[in-house]
Amino acid sequence: MIKIIYGSKGTGKTKQIIDMANAALETTGGYLVFLADTNRYMREIRYQIRFLNTVECSIKGEDCLIGFIKGLISGNYDIKEIFIDGAARMLGTDIPGMESFMARLDKIAKENEVEFILTVSSDKENMPEFMLKYLN
Repeated sequence: MIKIIYGSKGTGKTKQIIDMANAALETTGGYLVFLADTNRYMREIRYQIRFLNTVECSIKGEDCLIGFIKGLISGNYDIKEIFIDGAARMLGTDIPGMESFMARLDKIAKENEVEFILTVSSDKENMPEFMLKYLN
């Protein structure tokens, strides 16, 4: 399953995804991973959550991010939730350019029983059609 936290820039999406990740520790029966493209919020993530900075891991583009995510899951089948703050920035694309990524992520989620929670900087009325099914 994929869930999207959306809103325009500066509306608190990062705070919301951090709070969701930290709260998930109490309810998720598995490991949690938090992907970001900065270390800025690393200290706000509880230490039990695996925090990874995609810039430090040289993740650039869709194929690289998908491969990285598949590698994480292959290395630890107990991963149950992956939080991704700023996926479009990691992909180097705009929101409409994420269609292929979202389809691939949806397939990974179903095949591996992993939930993905992403932040997307867009208002609902500007959201592409393919993203609407993932909105909370």
